[in-house]
Amino acid sequence: MAKIRIGLGVTGGIAAYKAIEVMRLLQKSGCEVSVAMTRHATEFIQPLTFRALTDKHVIVDDYDPANPDPIAHINFSQEIDLLLIVPATANIIAKFASGIADDFLSSTYLASTAPVMIAPAMNVTMWEQAATQRNIERLKADGVHFVEPVAGELACKTVGTGKLEDVENIVDQALKLLAVPPAVAGGTDMSGEQILITVGGTREAIDPVRFISNHSSGKMGFALAEAAVARGAEVTVVAGAVSVEPPEGVKVVSGISAQEMFDAVMTELPDATVFIGAAAVADYAPADAADAKIKKEGRETMTLELKKTPDILSEVSERRTEGQLVVGFAAETNDVVGYARSKMEKKGLDLVIANDITAKGAGFNSDTNIATMITRSSESELPLMSKRKMADKILDEILNLRKAVPANAARSGNS
Repeated sequence: MAKIRIGLGVTGGIAAYKAIEVMRLLQKSGCEVSVAMTRHATEFIQPLTFRALTDKHVIVDDYDPANPDPIAHINFSQEIDLLLIVPATANIIAKFASGIADDFLSSTYLASTAPVMIAPAMNVTMWEQAATQRNIERLKADGVHFVEPVAGELACKTVGTGKLEDVENIVDQALKLLAVPPAVAGGTDMSGEQILITVGGTREAIDPVRFISNHSSGKMGFALAEAAVARGAEVTVVAGAVSVEPPEGVKVVSGISAQEMFDAVMTELPDATVFIGAAAVADYAPADAADAKIKKEGRETMTLELKKTPDILSEVSERRTEGQLVVGFAAETNDVVGYARSKMEKKGLDLVIANDITAKGAGFNSDTNIATMITRSSESELPLMSKRKMADKILDEILNLRKAVPANAARSGNS
């Protein structure tokens, strides 16, 4: 298969350094990357860095005597399958929307017939400015694709939308736009694995209106599902209550309550070679859910009797067939590693991912995570990183465990 050719445009923002990570991920995915920079981008990162990693001339100025191609903005634009701008400033977005061509990158945009994808990064006020939003809508109407920025703490110390999206997601969206198959995009090192993952929180009904739940969003579980599919695995997700959409290429089964999730897992388990319990399953549920909405009239207090819910992880471990790997998560607020090791021993797990949900940048609803991976013989720290990147680290550890437990053992156990 011919290599996908990406033209990577880098503009002058503090997030310019992340363009290096984007470029490296594209290269690992089998893409050939050529880089163009604005003059202001070179104030943040030197062209030499990109040149060393691509072995290609990095174009900043068409008229630079060092430029080997006097009409580079034409040839560059005609030799790529995608023009990807990371990061994109409000200035370059305005230029593209207005048809201004006063530097190499804006001239390349006008000369290109390839799809264009833009990943903006800027101050929240600039992002929300009516002029910026008007320019974005104009470009979207012209067929330009956007990887929307995310909310978080910005370089200017303000908090709001304007932060560059995770580099893994930018690359993933670029590859999806170009319809790059998984064998190219992420390899096939998990081909043959059938992975069953629980995702999100559960809801335990008090009455038809109210329920007991938790803050789980499903982001970590879906990141694992997405990463596993990209590496060639077949993935089934049993999803509770989630706040994000599932990735493409996975089978999704609903399991909103702990009992429903338990039943769905037990149905799907015989076909799985790996089980990952990433869901935040309620430990207790109301003993008797009311058939009608409970009224507050005449009540100053209300007492709920709770009963234990099925222990999905323990039951999966007990029912496992030969060769099945069982992975759990431990979300804790204190003595994180100690509780996680105890969970591993009590439930007979092969791998536990321990999270301190009080740590900054970790926990529910966050796009990033911090964790400790614990096996029976090792312990490794995973520093702050995107949940998508952490998903690959976890899958790498699962593959290490697989070396000692052949996958075909799980299949023969199911026969």
